[in-house]
Amino acid sequence: MADYLGGIFIEPIKIEIQTLTPIWTGDAEGKCTTIKDTAIIGSMRWWYEAIVRGMGGYACDPTSEKKCQFDAKAYDEEYKRHLEANESKEVASKCALEAGLKEVCPACRLFGCTGWKRRFKLETFVDANQIEFFNLATLDKKNSFNNWWLSSIFEKSIKSDHSNMTFGKFNLVITEFANSTNLSISSQVHSLLSIMSTIGSIGAKNQYGYGIFDFKDKKNIIDSLEELKLFLENINQIQETGSTNFYSLDKFWCYEFTLAEDNKTVLRFKKANIIGKKSNSSQYIPVSFDIRYKLPGTELGLRNMFLKKYGKQKTRQIFGTINNNEKIGSRIFVSHIFRKNNNAGYFLKIWGFTDEDIGNFIESKTKDMFGLSSHEVIRKDIELKDFFGGCKK
Repeated sequence: MADYLGGIFIEPIKIEIQTLTPIWTGDAEGKCTTIKDTAIIGSMRWWYEAIVRGMGGYACDPTSEKKCQFDAKAYDEEYKRHLEANESKEVASKCALEAGLKEVCPACRLFGCTGWKRRFKLETFVDANQIEFFNLATLDKKNSFNNWWLSSIFEKSIKSDHSNMTFGKFNLVITEFANSTNLSISSQVHSLLSIMSTIGSIGAKNQYGYGIFDFKDKKNIIDSLEELKLFLENINQIQETGSTNFYSLDKFWCYEFTLAEDNKTVLRFKKANIIGKKSNSSQYIPVSFDIRYKLPGTELGLRNMFLKKYGKQKTRQIFGTINNNEKIGSRIFVSHIFRKNNNAGYFLKIWGFTDEDIGNFIESKTKDMFGLSSHEVIRKDIELKDFFGGCKK
């Protein structure tokens, strides 16, 4: 039998990541001690699935019973059939691969599934100086709700003497397997990271402000999407409908807000109460939760204002909830306040996988919270609307 699990590594590419807010990659104990390749890869796959669905394709849930699996029996039979027809091993292997991958979704083709190895190796290299002690901040005093909630959620990291987050620069090294297509896997990964940097984040706990990043030689978002689309057009896709609850970029919005150095709300946040150890950096203010939940001392705060307009059930569906019998992931993501490049002042990025009207509501209330005018808001997803609309025609 041919070795469909193997492959030959080809020349790696290196991408230098610049974090704008710390990257969280927690361990099994709920602590973040060092950056973990698996968490980076997991977030990349999550975004890739959302892109595939946005283009009208199917991406499985790798944690469900319906997750993909390479069909080794179909592979063997197809390989044998082509050899018996006196075709070359190269042709036999290529045709057999497609037989084995017939019921494998695009995300699993790239990131792997049972019987099929991920098409690239990813390694992270972090300098010992590019770390940050765990820290968050809130305007709430100790034992008040925001402070209590964050202290409870991140209790293990707060109490640990070895809980560090990656902040600064680090390298991602991507090495792809030689593959049967003419499309570069490394280039696809580069495009994927470009999309994530422009409209999203990397790593885990992004709803708490972590994982905003940038890098040199980042591709234009539409060029990146076109490259991923080309890959999808060159493979046989599964004709199956996924759950409407899955995250998909065809129902998505993203805003970036420019915050002046002397913005009154920013000045308040600079005096926020620290949870964990005080940061030595002035490049970010870790107050995502106050913005997302409720701004202490006011009626502002995105979830609080959303609750008043839409009610408890809708709020739980959009902002997520954790109860004994129910766990719903957030569809709204709020960054910490951060600096970037040599720009004056700060920035705030908020994105969501919801209907347009909810995005408009979030934009309006964020402007109210910080006293912003329309020229201080950049819509990051405008080009996506036409692109994903065209994919489904």
